[in-house]
Amino acid sequence: MHFASSGDPVLDRRYGRAKAALEDGDPQAAVEILDQTVAQAYHFTAAWHLYGLAQEALGHKEDAATAWRQCLDLDPADHFGARLDLARIGALPAEEATSENFSGALFDAYADRFDNHLTETLQYKAPAALKAALIRCCSNAGRPFRFDTVYDLGCGTGLMGAAIREQCGFLAGCDLSSRMIERARSKTTPAGTPLYDKLAVGGLTSFLTSRADHSADLVTAADVFVYVGELAPCFAQSARVLEPGGLLAFTVQNHDGEGVVVGADRRFAHAEAWLRQRLDETGFVPLIVEPVSSRQDRGQPVPGLLVVAERR
Repeated sequence: MHFASSGDPVLDRRYGRAKAALEDGDPQAAVEILDQTVAQAYHFTAAWHLYGLAQEALGHKEDAATAWRQCLDLDPADHFGARLDLARIGALPAEEATSENFSGALFDAYADRFDNHLTETLQYKAPAALKAALIRCCSNAGRPFRFDTVYDLGCGTGLMGAAIREQCGFLAGCDLSSRMIERARSKTTPAGTPLYDKLAVGGLTSFLTSRADHSADLVTAADVFVYVGELAPCFAQSARVLEPGGLLAFTVQNHDGEGVVVGADRRFAHAEAWLRQRLDETGFVPLIVEPVSSRQDRGQPVPGLLVVAERR
């Protein structure tokens, strides 16, 4: 990982001892070790990030914020997710905390065990829930459950694509993780054809920006917006690429307060009123907004919302 090493084996071992101390519940020992480490290797981004976590564990939020801001100074691309940590403690607006490089690296490491972990351990239900909601919407509108062109945002290894493939003419997916895209590319339909017609490595909004106006009739994002703070740009680009009457279907984590927050799990949670306002501002009419838990965390359902909105 970027700046994961100091370049000095002695300091790297010291960093390892500090990490072990924090994991063992002794943040004070971690801080004392890291004080020496960053003094000798000011450029050691990983040490600064760990220093922030240790200071936070001691209740020193201002010192933690200082350490994470130092991470961003050293690594503006934010491979350690320092923006998420700053937002988590209230030192940065959550809408400004999206960290694509951190998310991409996280899922590169997760790709090989992603499917089994999600479906078996976390009891992941987003694709099935979104498909059922889309069936309802189409039935209510008296239209066939069929889509000529579908863009699957944050497609991962292709779980949403597999759920909706039979109802798609052309299916394109994007994801920040190149290893996730490799897994999706290896999957086929029961007929032996590729699961996706097109796959791209890239961010959600940048992928949509590359698509033509009114080129799709469905955009999906299954459990993807938990890694994005400000959704307005993605909503606006979704509205542009959708034909009038096209659908945007997604799940989010939500919370009972206002706006957007970053939780202890370093994921974004969006309030329902905030979502409705952003959808209205970008040209969507919500058809379904209902509670859903798309997965579990430590054995407990994670509160969320399922949304299907129609392009005006």
